[in-house]
Amino acid sequence: MGAVKRLARVLERVEQNTAASVFLRRDDARLYDLARVSDARRKAGVSLGPLDGQVVVIKGNIDVRGLPTTAGSRSFGAPTATECAPLVRQLVDAGALPMGHANMSEFAFSGLGTNPHFGTPPNGLNADLVPGGSSSGCASAIALGIADMAVGTDTSGSVRVPAAYQGIIGFRPTLGRYDNRGILPLAPALDTPGPMARNMQTITYLDQAMRLTAPSKTVPPVHRHVVLPTAADLGCLSPEIETLLDDVCRQLQNEGWRVQRRPIPVLPAVRALFAQYGTLVAAQARISLGSYTRLDNPRLDPNVRVRLDAARQISTADIAALTDARPRLQAQLRDQLDGAVMILPTVPDLPPRLDMIADQTGFARHNARALSLTMLGAFLDMPALALPCGQGLPGYSLTITAPQGTDDVVLNTGTALEPLLSRTNQVISA
Repeated sequence: MGAVKRLARVLERVEQNTAASVFLRRDDARLYDLARVSDARRKAGVSLGPLDGQVVVIKGNIDVRGLPTTAGSRSFGAPTATECAPLVRQLVDAGALPMGHANMSEFAFSGLGTNPHFGTPPNGLNADLVPGGSSSGCASAIALGIADMAVGTDTSGSVRVPAAYQGIIGFRPTLGRYDNRGILPLAPALDTPGPMARNMQTITYLDQAMRLTAPSKTVPPVHRHVVLPTAADLGCLSPEIETLLDDVCRQLQNEGWRVQRRPIPVLPAVRALFAQYGTLVAAQARISLGSYTRLDNPRLDPNVRVRLDAARQISTADIAALTDARPRLQAQLRDQLDGAVMILPTVPDLPPRLDMIADQTGFARHNARALSLTMLGAFLDMPALALPCGQGLPGYSLTITAPQGTDDVVLNTGTALEPLLSRTNQVISA
């Protein structure tokens, strides 16, 4: 199918789904210009690669030329971007058609994906549930069939949580794998772009187009040795997620994988660090967002404002303690995994209903729970791949992860596990 026809079909799906809240703003005229150029290449027998003529949704905190980078906020006057972010230019150079901006949690500061200013994108699996955030519009666009791929951002779980809640794949890379320029910051020590898609092949194509360095000619091995943390290290899991973990563990063993269930002490150590000093994301968010808007601005989402206000208690000394502990804990993790890949639930529970987060207490409780596992890996700078494991079941997702810098191992292992987890889907759904 030609790019122009593909784009027309995508825009038709937007109207059919009545999913206005999926997007903050689009420039359809420019999209059609890019599509026509792609079709001209195709007619001439020229291709820029597998992304040529494909539509990719872009999160609303990433610069797209001609669109204001609002990051889902009405609390400041967002200037119109005069240039695309470098990673968007890389996608255009690969022939992709960047369709943006996708809706998101305001300033990317929530794991639930709601937005009181532009509407909340629907959960593509169950409209009664939260979509997951902060890359909510990106996940919804894929889950609703509007697009096959998207680029979100992940600070504490903002790609992986909506992927888990809406039954798609999301990848958080090691910091520095993708260009971070042209993205409105939340916590610079943690922020990274992340691809989202329906399948691993598309994730791989996006990764190849977005990365800063050329892929190695040597294909990293698939690690068939996986470690599952103990229940004590994971914290409280819902019965559904516990059953999922047990089922996948058995299936891996039946398929000849070496599976160990053993303590990973660095996980509770990071939790204890957060309990003592606060979180790095909250501390840096106050600094970053304070350059865009007043932190007491009444036009901020009240849930965002409450979180920013609570972060006032995190002192400069606390930030130093968090920063100093980070490399030590990363080294401990590498030692504790000893060459294995770790598998754990992406989220500890199924997504809450929208009516369960209507008040600030409920919102705060469910937001903290949604991010409770993903934020540990983000602090440790672990490449992490969230894969769906429940056919049509929101929240049924496992994360494949490993120490900093092992992105290719994680992606290759995810590709190997994708068909296995697909078979697990059939068992769970039955």
